[in-house]
Amino acid sequence: MPETEEGEWKAGGTGLSFDESERALPPAFLEGVLTMSFGFKLGPLIVKLVFVIASIGLLITMATVVLNVGGRGLFASPLLGTVEIVGMAGLLLVPFALVLTERNRAHIVVRMLVSRFSMRVQSLFTIFAFILSLGAVAILVWGGVLQIWDSIVRPDMVTPVLRVPKAPLISILVAGCLFLFGILLKHFVEELVRVIKK
Repeated sequence: MPETEEGEWKAGGTGLSFDESERALPPAFLEGVLTMSFGFKLGPLIVKLVFVIASIGLLITMATVVLNVGGRGLFASPLLGTVEIVGMAGLLLVPFALVLTERNRAHIVVRMLVSRFSMRVQSLFTIFAFILSLGAVAILVWGGVLQIWDSIVRPDMVTPVLRVPKAPLISILVAGCLFLFGILLKHFVEELVRVIKK
């Protein structure tokens, strides 16, 4: 196992244990974190799935725009429901692209203010940001679930032009938000562990 700043992981008869010469976390908490990490070993498969879904959304968006512009230029007739198709493709693209961005920690971070503080205080700001993000995504998921139920109960909940039922569309958004919540939670626990170990 790779060496860390605080010590090194050792393979033992009962599993993994942290070098006792350094400050260690409570065993129950550490076991929970390791279990969570093991759960994310499915990561590569999930990442491929998310990547494919986001790519399909991007391809549909590009194809729709090209067909719409080509139809206007060549046949003087736009593609019916262009705005709706692009919007539905955005449901595939945006939430799942956010999952990939968060997984790779590729968000733009502005640290003009917090960079003046100590690393521990910066970590506390990061934890607070994760809590806000988790809360916002949880609200999106809850609102999406309520809208799905409303769409199932009311059969008139369809898109205006193409008359596509809204329930499956909102389900895609909720699924993307659940993936995002999982990645945010993983990063939150990692940051929390890092702060506790300091």
